[in-house]
Amino acid sequence: MTVAIGGDGDFMFVPSTLWTAAHHQIPLLYIVHNNRAYHQEYMYLQAMAARHGRGITNADIGTTIKDPFVDYATLAKGFGVYGEGPISDPNALAPVLKRAIAMVKSGQPALLDVVMDQR
Repeated sequence: MTVAIGGDGDFMFVPSTLWTAAHHQIPLLYIVHNNRAYHQEYMYLQAMAARHGRGITNADIGTTIKDPFVDYATLAKGFGVYGEGPISDPNALAPVLKRAIAMVKSGQPALLDVVMDQR
């Protein structure tokens, strides 16, 4: 079984790849590592702002994915892919994962939107 774990920021660039998975019935489990940010850039801006003595209070502008949060499971459904989430309770992950694996084993693509801490 193919499992991909990708960041939410990277996924935002080409979410239409889900359409390809649905159209060709590619049995793929895609787990969105959802930290609600382009976190590498966020950390870089924090470091540069601190280095130049500018403060880090504005480092989230253009680097965080909020207001509104993206519902990747709904996006997946829009492309014809089984989707669940956002999942923020670790105790809820096991049953969701079992359902998604069952979908993939039946030959369909599935996406799980799993919310993670930023660091």
